[in-house]
Amino acid sequence: MSRLIFRLLVVSFVLASIFPTAGEAQTFSTPWMHTTNQDWASEWGVLDPMILFAPRSWAQLNGATGNWDGVRTDLAHAGVSFFGSYESESAGNPVGGEVHKFRYTHNIALGIASDLQKLIGLRDTYFLASASERTGNSLSKDIPNTLQVQQIFGHQTIRLVDLAVEHLFFDRKLDVVGGRINALDDFATSPYYCFAQNLGFCGNPLSIPTNANVPSYPGAAWGVRARYQPSPEFYSMTGAYNTYRDFRSDKFHGVDFSFRHNSGVAIMQELGYSPKLIRDLGYPGTYKLGGLYDSEPRLQFKTGQMRGGTWQMYVTGQQRLLRRPEGATNPHQGLWSFLAFTYAPPKMNTDEYFWDAGLLYFGLIPHRPEDELGLFGIWGQFSSDLRDAQRAAHQPTQTHEAIIEANYMYNVTPSLTVQPDIQGVFRPNGTGLVSDTLVLAVQVTIAL
Repeated sequence: MSRLIFRLLVVSFVLASIFPTAGEAQTFSTPWMHTTNQDWASEWGVLDPMILFAPRSWAQLNGATGNWDGVRTDLAHAGVSFFGSYESESAGNPVGGEVHKFRYTHNIALGIASDLQKLIGLRDTYFLASASERTGNSLSKDIPNTLQVQQIFGHQTIRLVDLAVEHLFFDRKLDVVGGRINALDDFATSPYYCFAQNLGFCGNPLSIPTNANVPSYPGAAWGVRARYQPSPEFYSMTGAYNTYRDFRSDKFHGVDFSFRHNSGVAIMQELGYSPKLIRDLGYPGTYKLGGLYDSEPRLQFKTGQMRGGTWQMYVTGQQRLLRRPEGATNPHQGLWSFLAFTYAPPKMNTDEYFWDAGLLYFGLIPHRPEDELGLFGIWGQFSSDLRDAQRAAHQPTQTHEAIIEANYMYNVTPSLTVQPDIQGVFRPNGTGLVSDTLVLAVQVTIAL
């Protein structure tokens, strides 16, 4: 199976180099590969010479480092875009848990996105390289609880993330990406999930990467993904990814490119539907049905033996519930919702059932169209086979853990947001031995 992934990647790269396509797309189905359209038109930033002489209004600042005296825009027009961000999360638990702590963690992301048509004439072909630096501590390790209350903790080191090539085929209806990529940048995701700070929401329902070693940010792995969209209403997406228990290990820094003899392959499939009728009425929504099969050997809870071959399925949806006011400047303004459900058989999967949901209102306060007010909830139920094995070993049994979260994201400038957050953690770690916990947190994000 590892050789199969390698062959698929080679085919993907070769096709991306020689296969011509026609037509121009207005949007990209792989937004994480494309940042060349970012507007860096603000004339100043901390790296711009003009800041010393004639600093402009903070409200104009689209990136903290500015336009580099125009160099950044010139590079983007030539097909090369540099991007980055700093994100920190500070959280404490004044009530509940085994101890009361205050913890800080941050993620610095840097990357280069290239349009290879502009650079070397390869039409509809794109390249991405990115890296991450993380440091800090986890409050969830202190509480302790399973659904991590800081979404950006994990892999506290410098690492390579993406190293990927994308090509668009058949009038841009087929989008193929291959290389060092993250499966969960594409599957079971939504742009609204990471407005919550708990990792149980952010990016994807947390049960998916808990139950299988599929690559997720910042732990990329070898993979290839194809997304076919015959119409604006429907798409089908298929991916294959190398899975290995230790591939995220900090000691590799994301540059262990080997295939291990005991690794596996995760095959993922997703179908998406965006109803045209309600979209035309001003209530866009997207509904997804997907799942994965993973061949990597995993522990069977009852037998204690390693066995390969398990699966998961998920259903997700996001829907606007209230239309934005007349004259609103933000296309997302109004009330949105999302709902996700996952199931995995209990023999080898830690999370058997998982639900999460959220309500988000953008622009609730007049003249604050970009601000977000959110309310979120999670229920995660542990495997029944895991409980039986724990009971047989006379260990505390894990039943479920639940989260309720509320926050408000304040956009200070186009490049700076501050988001105070409150979370209630119910039945931490699922055992009932840790008291329910109140978490107070704040997230700060700066676009570089």
